[in-house]
Amino acid sequence: MTAPQDGVETVVASTASSLRGQRVPWVPRAARTQIGSPTRALPLIGVWFFRSLLLIPFVLMAPEIISLILSRAGSVANVSASTADVLGTSSFLLFVMMLAVTPVRTMTGWRWHLVLRRDYGVAMFFTAGTDLTLAALTTGDTFGGGPLGRIAGHTFLVFGTLSVFLLIPLTLTANRRAMRWLGGHWKSVQRLTYVLWVTILIHLAFLFGLSSFFLAALATSAPLAFMRVPAVRRWWHATRKARTHRALRIGAAVVLIGLFSVGYSQLVHELAIKGAAAFVQQPPSD
Repeated sequence: MTAPQDGVETVVASTASSLRGQRVPWVPRAARTQIGSPTRALPLIGVWFFRSLLLIPFVLMAPEIISLILSRAGSVANVSASTADVLGTSSFLLFVMMLAVTPVRTMTGWRWHLVLRRDYGVAMFFTAGTDLTLAALTTGDTFGGGPLGRIAGHTFLVFGTLSVFLLIPLTLTANRRAMRWLGGHWKSVQRLTYVLWVTILIHLAFLFGLSSFFLAALATSAPLAFMRVPAVRRWWHATRKARTHRALRIGAAVVLIGLFSVGYSQLVHELAIKGAAAFVQQPPSD
């Protein structure tokens, strides 16, 4: 993870201090040094709250996966119907949360949440990888051509599979050893995050067309992309430090957060419905 002013977004990495060779803390520095006060301990509580959300996709899919392992009747069909709806949607939600870390820092100057960038990136890799594996094993009733056809037999599947494979180099280089080994090339590898962003949106466009799901994905992506425009990022950082244009920044933040929230809430609602159905092993037959 590089500092926001470096202009490089990463899927997984450590805090900006690690780029200077310092030890990466288990929790943010602010949280570690301020635990004594109940109020100042809030950042630590916030970090672990957001970390706890990473378990949700696997909790929702656990009953179906356990049934699949035990070879129970109907388990293959249930997983086939649920994996994309639950794990696929969760992967995108985790990706969006990871991308939101830098804009939040740009807007507020907070640093306590930066460690979540790596956490959400790693969680996305495991969630998307599990989704791809289950799809290859169970979706024969929907896609022909064996395991390969189930993950690359259609255009939208190709881009979905490509997205998962792009996560591999990003995850493997998400550590200080990789930073030291790659040197200046490390940032170039991590810029694959932007390629990943595009392939995910293409995957969703082919899969859903101009449906509410794809429009919700665009609604969440637009504010995050806007806050990464170098001129916007520099202006926001400078005016925040100088404490100027406060009304303009508040107005822009309300619009951007509002647009993000509209899209994100739709995606969460979709996950809640499909995830609850998967948890009770009664997924809808689309």
